[in-house]
Amino acid sequence: MTDDASLTDFAGSGDGADDSADGADGASDPEDGAHGPNDGPESDDATDAEPETPTFTYTSTPDGAECAACGATVEKRWHAGEGGTAENPDLNPDALVCPDCKEW
Repeated sequence: MTDDASLTDFAGSGDGADDSADGADGASDPEDGAHGPNDGPESDDATDAEPETPTFTYTSTPDGAECAACGATVEKRWHAGEGGTAENPDLNPDALVCPDCKEW
């Protein structure tokens, strides 16, 4: 006996399941309701919803912009986040602050 084997020797699923529902080419019959690994969901409910708009956490302004906490003109600003800054804990979490004012 040789070490050569045909690809059909390995065509089974490997778990002992009966592959008789598959066609001759190994593909599922679309009429039987079974789905192959690349078939999508039967319903597009998940894709009908609008995706969430991403929220930026950092911005860069080459000409500089004012820090909402200290008023300094800086190029790089981050959202203050929950709790504001050490000097101004009531600052809006979406306010843009410089790296010196940002609570890391």
